[in-house]
Amino acid sequence: MSSIQNSGHSNRTKPPFDVSSHFVVYDNIGKDFMGYYERFPCKIESCCLCYVVKGSLKATINLTEFDVTAGDFVVLLPGGFLHISDMSDDLLISFEGYSSAFLKTVNFWKLISPIMQFVIKQPVLSLDERMGTFYRESFSIMTKAASFGQSFMTHSIAQSALVVAIDMLSNAITHNLVKGTSVKNSSRDQAIVGEFMQLALENYRTEHKISFYAHEASLTLSHFCNVISKTTGMTAQHIIMNLIIMDAKNQLRNSDAPVQEIAKILGFSSPTTFNRYFKTYTGFTPQEYRNNEEN
Repeated sequence: MSSIQNSGHSNRTKPPFDVSSHFVVYDNIGKDFMGYYERFPCKIESCCLCYVVKGSLKATINLTEFDVTAGDFVVLLPGGFLHISDMSDDLLISFEGYSSAFLKTVNFWKLISPIMQFVIKQPVLSLDERMGTFYRESFSIMTKAASFGQSFMTHSIAQSALVVAIDMLSNAITHNLVKGTSVKNSSRDQAIVGEFMQLALENYRTEHKISFYAHEASLTLSHFCNVISKTTGMTAQHIIMNLIIMDAKNQLRNSDAPVQEIAKILGFSSPTTFNRYFKTYTGFTPQEYRNNEEN
């Protein structure tokens, strides 16, 4: 069975959170492994579905901090960011991961669109006990299947596992088996959000203006912004800003790239513009953030 990528990088550089084959599954991830992604933001390249069997942790997902406890289900979308700040010694997690390369082959953003509005706002979902048991047992079964070897876990098996996991979560939300969620938005609104998130995660480094995303969705700017705000609880601009800032934090802390190079990667016309943007949303200049280990 393949593993999550965690090698081939300098001491300062933390690798993107991706998996090295199309699909991996574990039912026994503990504190030792998750500690590798502690302290600094890490960019997520894969889709990760996690059920917390035991223990707890504090995690910041795309700038929002969550207290994650036993019975919670966590959905990490590709292109987002994860920062783990604290974990209990008895932490135990069941995990399914789908690689960035695999996701490109299964029209992932269409698959995830029915629950997109929920996992954007609430990536940590508190499950009904019956749903928690389902996910724990399904992860356990898939872990046993993976023991037959990497060649056994075919593309079609991985796709089926992803579809089942998403469909079950969608049905759980619909039937009030996830606390704090309800179905309020139209399928069209969900589709718009799904399309926007896909575009945002693919283009936020080069396209900072919301007019680009409205145009790509064939909507007027006002209508587009209204749908995004109503459906996600965040403005479209705030979503783009979150992605830029988390990417900047990830690069500042986990690489030795000069600030001017990071500014260029993130689509800023000059380091000065990037410095001003970063300080507006964090209170620190990029160099201050890099130098201050307590941030």
